[in-house]
Amino acid sequence: MTGDLKQIKKFYGENFAHLCRSLFPTLLEEEGLLPKLLLELFEPNKLLYDDIVQHGLEESLKEYIYSLYDNDEKTLNTTNISKTPFELLDEAGYILYECNNEKDIRSFEKYYEINERLCTFNGGRLRSSYVFFAVKKNVDEIKRENFPHPKREDEYGTSVISIQFSRDSNIVSIKNRYNHTVSNPDATFGNNLDNIIPGLTDSFNKVYNFRCLSNKKLHIPGYLYANDGKLYKYNYEINNIYYC
Repeated sequence: MTGDLKQIKKFYGENFAHLCRSLFPTLLEEEGLLPKLLLELFEPNKLLYDDIVQHGLEESLKEYIYSLYDNDEKTLNTTNISKTPFELLDEAGYILYECNNEKDIRSFEKYYEINERLCTFNGGRLRSSYVFFAVKKNVDEIKRENFPHPKREDEYGTSVISIQFSRDSNIVSIKNRYNHTVSNPDATFGNNLDNIIPGLTDSFNKVYNFRCLSNKKLHIPGYLYANDGKLYKYNYEINNIYYC
């Protein structure tokens, strides 16, 4: 076992090290690279292998780690982005609002059912995140009762979305109108702005000097992204607060 694999074994266990040897032979050619990428993504966790295999995410892990490598190899180019996020979302049928205070945030609470209100409305979110809301222009015509079987990306769920960027690392969270009713409501559109309309990630980066990347996130059931950009395994969730 090479030095890199020994380091991976130390942080994530022997089985995960063997999985890495199978999935990432190219990355293991460059000394120190794979442990660096893994530690940027995962807090050390000896249960990671079981969680990856249990949910059949080996290929997703492979694609995502290689995307991290590709992003390390290139500099984000936003010089050709000519439209603002407001203009792009207008083309996608939304009106975008930037929230600068708690009153701005609370003005969107009217769009959420009482049992599905975002914890964002509890106050204090602006200390950790930049908060935006995007509302469909025809939102008044989109009635919940017309969607008896909610799906995360259906017309109602995406008719009002909150787009939030962590202040430290600009990790994106796109929050659904079906808060708590559908799977992973805090990862609507896979937390990929370009799934709303192409170019939206780079547009936010240029206008707000953010540094978020357009690649899709890796999602593992029972894990969440913290403000440091890493995936943590959590034990339970109470009122949208996750305990690791």
